[in-house]
Amino acid sequence: MDKQDVEYRMYSLKSICEIFDELLSYDTGDDFWKRCVCEASIHDLETEMCDGEVEQCPEEISLREALKDVILHRLEPYKDIKPSVINANKVNEMLNITLRNFMDDMKIEDMNREDLHYLCGSFRFLLSKMCPIAYSANYSEYLKDVKEQGIKDYADEIVALHMLIEQYKKY
Repeated sequence: MDKQDVEYRMYSLKSICEIFDELLSYDTGDDFWKRCVCEASIHDLETEMCDGEVEQCPEEISLREALKDVILHRLEPYKDIKPSVINANKVNEMLNITLRNFMDDMKIEDMNREDLHYLCGSFRFLLSKMCPIAYSANYSEYLKDVKEQGIKDYADEIVALHMLIEQYKKY
C-alpha cells in the first residue's frame, strides 16, 4: 500500500466515523431507524465485497472490511432495539412509490414469486440509496439531503423500507 492508498483509507475511515456519529446523534424519540441505517449500510458493504463480477484488489476489500467494522461498532447500542411506532402511511407511501417506479404499477396480488423477489430487491435498492455508503464520494451532501428532508421523515422512510424488506424477503 503506497502513501496515497493509506491517506485515502484514513480519509474514508475518518469520514464514515464522522457521518455516522452525526447521523446517529439526531433524536427522533425512537432509535429503531438507527439500527436500520447501520444494518442496511453493512448489507451494502457485504454485497460489494461479494460481488464476483467486479475485480477487487486486496486494499479495496480491506477498506470495506474496516468500514464495516466501524459501522458494526456504531450499531452496537441499537442492535436489539425494536420499533416502537411504525408510520403505516409511510409504509404505504414507499410501497406505492416502489410499485409505480419499479413494477409498472403492478398489483401485489398479481405478482408471482419472481416479481415479489424483484419487489424486495427494489426496496433494498431504495434503502441503500438512503444510507451514507451511497454518498461515499461526498458525505457532506448526504447530511445536507437528510437535513433538507427532515430527520423525522428520513427516519420514517428508513423504517418503512426496512419493514417492507422484512415482509417480502422470503421471496
